[in-house]
Parts: sequence; C-alpha cells; structure tokens
Amino acid sequence: MSKPEFVHLHNHSEYSLMDGVIRLSDKDGKPSQALKDLANSGAKGFAVTDHGNMYGAVEFYSNAKAVGLKAIIGCEMYISKGTRFDRGHSQKENCHLTVLAKNFEGYQNLMQLCSIAFTEGYYYDPRIDKELLAKHSKGLVVLSGCLKSELNQSILSGDLTQSEKLVTWFRDNLEPDSYYLEIMDHGIEKQKQVTQALLDMSKRTGIPLVATNDCHYWKPDDHEAHDARVCIATGRKMADTERLKFDSHEFYIKSPEEMHKLFSFAPESLSSTLKIAEMCNLKIPMDQMLLPEFKVPPGFDQNSYLEHLCLEGLKERFPAGYRPEYAERLTYELGVIKRMGFSGYFLIVWDFIKHARSIGVPVGPGRGSGAGAIVAYSLRITNADPLEHRLLFERFLNPDRKSMPDLDIDFADTGRDRIIAYVREKYGAECVAQIITFGSLGAKLVIRDVGRVLDMPLMQIDEIAKKIPVGPNVHLHEAMQGPELQELAKDPQVKRLLDLSLKLEGLKRHTGVHAAGTLITKEPVVRYTPLAKGAKSEVVTTQYDGDICPKLGLLKVDFLGLRTLSIIDDAVKFVKKRHDPKFDIDAIPMDDAKTFEMLRTAKSLAVFQLDSQGIRDLLFRIKPTVFDDIVSLIALFRPGPMQSGMLDMFVERKHGREEVVYDVPLLESILKDTYGCMVFQEQVMEISKKLAGFTPGEADGLRKAMGKKIHEDLEKMRSKFIAGCGVNKIKDKIATKIYDQMVKFGGYGFNKSHSVAYGIVAYQTAYLKANYPIEFMTAVLTSEIGHSSIGAEDKENKLVTYLEEARRMGMTILPPDVNKSEMRFDIQDDKIRFGLLAIKNVGSGAAETIVAAAREKPFISLDEFCARVDLHAVNKKAVESLAKAGALDGIRPGEPPHAARARLLAAVDESVGRQQKVRADLDRGQGLLFGAAPEASIAASQSSLSEIKPLSEHDTLAFEREVLGFYFSGHPLLSVKAQLKATATHEVSQLAPSITTPVRLAGMISKMRKMISKKTGEPWVIITLEDLTGEVTMLCFPRTYASGANNLAKIGAFVAATGRLSFKGEDAGAGTPELIIDELIPLDSSATKFAKRLRLKCDVTVGTEK
Repeated sequence: MSKPEFVHLHNHSEYSLMDGVIRLSDKDGKPSQALKDLANSGAKGFAVTDHGNMYGAVEFYSNAKAVGLKAIIGCEMYISKGTRFDRGHSQKENCHLTVLAKNFEGYQNLMQLCSIAFTEGYYYDPRIDKELLAKHSKGLVVLSGCLKSELNQSILSGDLTQSEKLVTWFRDNLEPDSYYLEIMDHGIEKQKQVTQALLDMSKRTGIPLVATNDCHYWKPDDHEAHDARVCIATGRKMADTERLKFDSHEFYIKSPEEMHKLFSFAPESLSSTLKIAEMCNLKIPMDQMLLPEFKVPPGFDQNSYLEHLCLEGLKERFPAGYRPEYAERLTYELGVIKRMGFSGYFLIVWDFIKHARSIGVPVGPGRGSGAGAIVAYSLRITNADPLEHRLLFERFLNPDRKSMPDLDIDFADTGRDRIIAYVREKYGAECVAQIITFGSLGAKLVIRDVGRVLDMPLMQIDEIAKKIPVGPNVHLHEAMQGPELQELAKDPQVKRLLDLSLKLEGLKRHTGVHAAGTLITKEPVVRYTPLAKGAKSEVVTTQYDGDICPKLGLLKVDFLGLRTLSIIDDAVKFVKKRHDPKFDIDAIPMDDAKTFEMLRTAKSLAVFQLDSQGIRDLLFRIKPTVFDDIVSLIALFRPGPMQSGMLDMFVERKHGREEVVYDVPLLESILKDTYGCMVFQEQVMEISKKLAGFTPGEADGLRKAMGKKIHEDLEKMRSKFIAGCGVNKIKDKIATKIYDQMVKFGGYGFNKSHSVAYGIVAYQTAYLKANYPIEFMTAVLTSEIGHSSIGAEDKENKLVTYLEEARRMGMTILPPDVNKSEMRFDIQDDKIRFGLLAIKNVGSGAAETIVAAAREKPFISLDEFCARVDLHAVNKKAVESLAKAGALDGIRPGEPPHAARARLLAAVDESVGRQQKVRADLDRGQGLLFGAAPEASIAASQSSLSEIKPLSEHDTLAFEREVLGFYFSGHPLLSVKAQLKATATHEVSQLAPSITTPVRLAGMISKMRKMISKKTGEPWVIITLEDLTGEVTMLCFPRTYASGANNLAKIGAFVAATGRLSFKGEDAGAGTPELIIDELIPLDSSATKFAKRLRLKCDVTVGTEK
C-alpha cells in the first residue's frame, strides 16, 4: 500500500504576529527544523498563509528552496462583508479568506491585494473586498476559509441562501477551477456542522472540497507555547478565563496519515491538496539587479562615468598628487564594482550626497563598512582615507559573493528629510518607500514576557532575566547551562517559564519602521514588495525587511539623521562668526594637545560616542594619546570585549604593564596599533589572508562565521586556516593557537571602517569642546530642544546635564528673555543665552514672531507685547509659559522675579483677551470707534496688579521646572546638597547596567502614581525620585509600601531609597534604570543611620589625578 500524501495549504508562521509559532529560520538565519522535517518527509509542498500579510513570504521561499521543499506563497486575508472603505461597529469582525499564488502573476496580484488592504482597507485589520479580489484574481487560488469566513458564518447562522450566493460569486469571479470549499477538523463542534453543509454544497454546485489544518505551531506539544504567544500579543494572563484562546490542541502540522484518517469520508478533499500544489509553481527572481536608472552625460556609460568621477575626486583630494597605492586600489575597486554591476549604485548615492552638500546639509564622514572603499572616499561619499587607516574594501563588498552593497549615510538630523524628498522627486514617490523592521523575542525579553503572562512576581522575573548575559548573540539555551539558572530551574514554575521561553525565543513580536532604511526602485515599489501601514500611522513601509529587499536585487539606502552633525554645523557657524571665517572642521589637526588632554581626564560629556559615564570611566583608564586609541575605544566599549577580558588586556598593554607578544612576526604589522589585541574584524580578515592565504572573499566569509558564531562553518575554515599557515612555514600548534584566539576575540571584533568614521566625528566634537567650548556647548544645548522631554521619567534630562556641564566649564547661562533671546540658544557677551524654543508650549511659530518683533524694538509691557506678537502663534498658554520661565521679567524692570512673575501671570488672561478684542474690532472696522477704551482698562488693571502677592520661592522654582524641565534660578535640594552626598552611593546620572550591588539614592519625590496589585489587591506606588543630576523611576511594591513607605511617599518629600537596579531594554547592553525599593526613609534621618557605615576607600594606583 502506497504512503498517503497530503500538502498543508493553510499555515501560520511566526509572521502571524499574534498567534503563529512556526519558525521559518533558525537562530543562524538558515532553514528552520520544521522546514527541514517537511522536506525530509517527502512533502510535495507547504504553504504559508499569514494573517493579512506577506511579511515572511520571501524568507519562506528562500529557505524552502534551500531544503528542496516547494514553497506555496499565500495569505489568510481579511475581507470586508461590504466594501473595504466601510467603517463602523459592524465592520470590527472582519472575515477570513485563504488566498494562494499559482504563479508570478498571482504573486504580484497577491502583493497588490495585501498592499491595498493596508493602505485603503485598514480598519482593525488590513482588509480587501470582493471588488478588489475580482480585479486582482488572475493567478490566484482561493479557499473558502476557516470558521471566521463569511461563508461559514452564514452557514452557522442558518442563512443557506446567502451561502449559495457567496459560493456562486467566488466561482464566477475567479479564474476557472480556482475556488475550493475548505474543510477542517480540530475536534470543534461548529466545524462538524460547517463541514456537513460544505459537503452538501459541493455536491450541489460541483465546487471541489479541500482539507486544511490551519496550522499555527509545529508539534502537538507546542500548544502551551502557542497559548503563551497569544497572551503576550493580547496582554492577557494565561490563567485568565475570559480571553482569546484556541478551542483545541490540534493546530499543529499533522502528518499525511493523520489528515487521511480525519478526512477519510471526503477523499477528494485530500487529493485536492496535491492538485493545488501542482497548480502552484511560483518562481521569484532572486539574482537580478533592479537599480533605478541613473542617466549619465553623453559620451559615458555608467562604468566610465564612475571612473571619471573617481579620478577627478582623487585629484581634488590630493592637489599635489597621490601615491601609486591610491591609483592601484582605485583600479582594483572599480574592476570589482564593474564586474558585479554596481556602478549605477555608486552614482545614485554620489548624486544625492552631492545634492545634500549643495544645499548645505552636513554629511557624515562615513558609517559602517562603506568607509573602507576608496571609490566612496574619492566621490566624497565618505571622508575617511581607507589607505591611511588600513581599511578593507572586502569588508564592504565581497568579490566572491554577489550581494547588494550597503552604504549607510549620516546626514544632519535637521536636513535628512530634505534629502529623502529629493530622492522621491527624482525617482518618483511611488518608487520610494521606507522599510519595515521586526522586533523579536530576545533572550531577556522573552523571559520577561512569558513571566508576565504566567503572572509571576516581577522581582522573581527580574532575578531570572539578570542571569542571562547581555549581548547580541546571547541565546537562552547557552545561558541555561550556567549553574545559577540551573539552580533556579529546580523550582517547577521557573522551569515552566524557561521551557516556554525556549520555544518562543527569537520569534517575531511586532513591526516597526526602520529608522533610516529606504527603498528606491526602478518601477513602483509594489511590483517588488507588498506595502504595509500601521493602524495609527500614515507612514507606508515595505512588508519585506532590510535583509530581504537586497536579496530581491532592490536598492536599499539608510538615510540616517545624526544630531551630532547638526551640533558640529552650528558650532562651526559660531566659530566662523566669532573667530575665523575660514575655519574648516575637516582640516583640524588630528593630534591636538588640548583635545587629548581633555580626553585623558575624561571630561568628554557631550562628546559624540564618549559621553556616557561608562565610557568616561574607560577613557580615564585608557588615557588616549593618538587618534587610533579613540578608534579602538569605540570598538571596545561593548559587552563582548568587556566580558571577554579583551578590554582589560588592551588597557594593560597600552600602559606597558603587560608585555605584547606576537606568535609570529607577520602579526605585528596587523595588530601593532591595538597593542597585539584583535579588536577589529578587519584584523581577523588580514590575518587569514597574510598567514593562511585566504582570498579576500574567503576572509570575509570567516569574519561572518565568527560574528555569528556558526560552529559548522568555523570548523570547516579551521582546517583550511591551519593548512594555509603551513604553506607559510607556521607550525600547526601555533596556527591552532592563533585560530582559537581569532574565534574567541574575533567574534567580538568590531567593524574598523565604522569605528574610524565615527572616531572622526568623536574627535571633531572633542576638538570643538576643547578649543571652542562656548561655541560647542551652545550648539549642544540647542540640539537638545525637542529631545530632552520636559517632565519625562527618563534617567536623565540631557539639557539639564549639559547646562550643568557648561556651568562647570565656567560659562554663564543667561535666562530666557523675550527682548534678548533668539529662537535657539545663542552666545551674547561671551555668555550663553537661553533659547525661546526650549520653553514648553512655545513652538517655532511663537518663538519666530517674538524674535522678529523684539528686533524691531524692545517690548515694554505685557499689553504692548500682546499687541505686537501674533496671538494665533503666541497663545495664552505660551504667554503663561514665558512668564513662568522668567522670559517676561525684563518688561517689569526693577521688580524682583517673584513679584514680577506673580503679577504677569495674574494679568495674562486680561492682556491677551483685551488684545484679541482689539484685533476683532479692527477686523470688523470698529477699531477707531472703540480705540480709546483699552487705555482706561489698562490703567485700572495695572493698579489692581500691585495688590498681587509675590510667588513663594517654592512656586517660582516649581514653575521654572514645569516649563523649562529643571530649576533655573535655584533648586529645592541645594539646601541639603551635603546630606545627599553623604547619604547616596550613586547619583542618578551614574546609574548603569554594570552596577550589580544594592544602591542607595537620595533626593526628592517629584512624581508618584498609586497602583493596586492585580494579584493581591494591595496598594503599591511608582515613584519618580529627583536628585541634582536627573531623575529615576522607583518601584515600591506592596510589602515595602506597607512597612512604612506609605507614610513617606509624598510629592516633595526628601527621602533616601535603598534597593536593586533593574534596566528596561537592557538587551542592548544599556537601558532605562528602575530602582526596586527595599527601604525608604526620610533624608533627615539617613545621615545618622548611614554615618556608622561610612568607609574610606583609596585606590593607590590612581594617584591624585582623578
């Protein structure tokens, strides 16, 4: 008897973000075990039909092809009963329909349907309608759908007439033999009812049946992980009874035997799966180049024009001539680019960067591996000399493997959108789209998500999550081999958490818009990728992410907005205006003594990449003396190098406390700049080329295998490396030692091209801070406008931090003043004047009209101010904010600020109202008739204002903080500054993930939110604590709250809080800190309590410098 055959045609991968658990790829990006098993079982095909999207279509197609499995691309579409434009309560429950692509035309129609569902039909879900389906039906097979289909709902409601109408419509409006009645059996009673009706309908109409299983997970025992996945997506607990829950455990990929047993009563429904699989023969072109056309001048083709531009560019770079190595490198790179067909790519990028420079938008010196190309350097796409810094072209473009280049470009954040607008205009809006991103359930995040749906205590979840190392390639399976997690796993609840987390780790969790990724296509984007749009967003994105689009031959460019470039640009404008009109930031000396002295003493706050507390501590240890030290520092300040010991090795060797030994002389030329440490990926590539004779392409392959820790590939390359070293007379034992070091440290290696490019930006900002401090800090403060959220519960308000830094550097900060302030921060009489835009509720329109009016003549009273500014832009709220900030103090000269602000605030309503009435009268032509009235009312109001009591100091400061984000003229905590210092182990600005011991913070409660535990009904609070450096969120759970904290937790209270730090978003090795409070006491009693525990700790190795 022959083995039964069956093809699954209705299946949900992890890209069904709410309830799909079938993986398409493993953690290394290779085909998943589920796909391998299907291929090994002899399956004649498998379909992926995710809910309303095609996010995973090409990933599935590629991986299925790799394992010899026929990929059937489809989508379980949401279809409106009426039209896709209908809205209203009745449209919330959208119907389901299974749609499959037979061929490339069907695939393109499916992309159109999926795109329009998002861009036109989105209402709770992306929806199509029947009109749209009929219009785009060519090349499609349609199955009638699950219990949520319109057909099955009409059957269940008993409306058989409507059911007949529906099947007739689908049969008549689709291609012949392309509509099937879909039957399922998960042991659900309603399915049996529907199946009987569909059997009868099939006999009456001749429309064939097809059996599916609506698979949502791989194996039967995945059902609980699937349930947890649903709860994570819907924000519910697994113990909740009233929630979305599948009615059975049968939604797994069943064997052909199981499906034949279930549907033995309808054998044609089983054979239909094979027939449909045979009909579906989609081939997606994956090896073509689909660059938009770039027109070149007459007499050139793209290759010759690129060469011409590069040669001219090198002449501009080196007016006195350049060394032969530059010409040789250029010839080599152009040859590779021409052979791979990428000349047009470089011309497109060169063109929009040239446009950016022509309109004054600053462009960064480079980003990522592109800085390693002399072609990019000669075209001024990048500004780091690859020969001077020993950067490798192969790190950017592997000549042995054809894949699209990936140039990431930094523009000043204020100009980025202008460049994207230029590209849209040049190539057509329909040919440009932003790229989607997918957030995944990383090792720490999945623990937190699963712990939440299991309703485990937050502190317990936090304890488990902290046992997982930080880093990009951290996986739960490896972390669970550690003794700490193994000990915790002895608790059955923790074991359940870990088991479920293992099954869900790495699954796609949510979508986002890539911060910079933009697709530029030859024809409208929708011909190459379906489009998506969020429910609350107008941004249209691709449905394929930034890894997939280049595989289709599409041009992806990352247009990044880098705020630091705006800071440099603003600072340079100040320098040119105040000191040297010819100042050129790209021509500064790279060995400036003042710059390195500042960096050696770690005074790098506000310096690009060298700003955080952690990297400042590292600066102090490394004490950089040359630019290469900065380049290395940027590469070393990451979890991998720090945890592996590489960082400590670098520091010790830099200062001569550890000897640098090279196993073979050839290594010295490669590793000398990093004191014998393998810091960069390029060093690993050079070692493999020089010692073992790897080709440039092979060297890049080794680099990738090490970065992704692909064990299988690393072992293959080990034997090749050792054999290659043997040719160079290097003994196997030494070759093995070198290879082991490469595997250990090379996996943490950083992209040197990126480090050099960002090192240039870091050095430029450091140079400006050291040599032009007021110009630099004024630009830095301006850059924080709109970024440092006033009142946000972040660990630090950067505007406050940088104002304090400016004061520490000896600068005077002048208050905002409507007669003297510009829109942004400005330099006046060698002092920094506060900008109007930095005041809450004062928008750009308001600031602009105030500055313009003040330039004509100073404001002399509130009424005159209201008469001269545009009150549509400067509304009542803006005027109140100006008064609270002290920006109107100057129009009441001679009065103390407390009194002036009280009287101004009391007069705002009347002054604004009066001027609005005057303008309304003028608009009606009545101004002359009533023109004298306001003067009498002004006099009356002025006399009444003299009776207004001045603001208290507390209120004055509170108002400043409300609209500026900090206390400008003082601080409530200044009176207890010494007590804060004696009590706290850390200031808020010093909190970092590296702190693992309990901490004690001291400050003032500025915000508080009362909560009720869902589990016990007990009260607890979320507190915002503020000290003189910033603010932090603290969690005071029921037990601590009930033990006395409830009496202390009041806004304005001065307290000391002891507890443990937790970090939100720490997968990236950083994150926002929260303190889980163990003890909360009044600040005034803390000095006595903690004085007994005072210890002095001296580090004799540091000396007096720190």
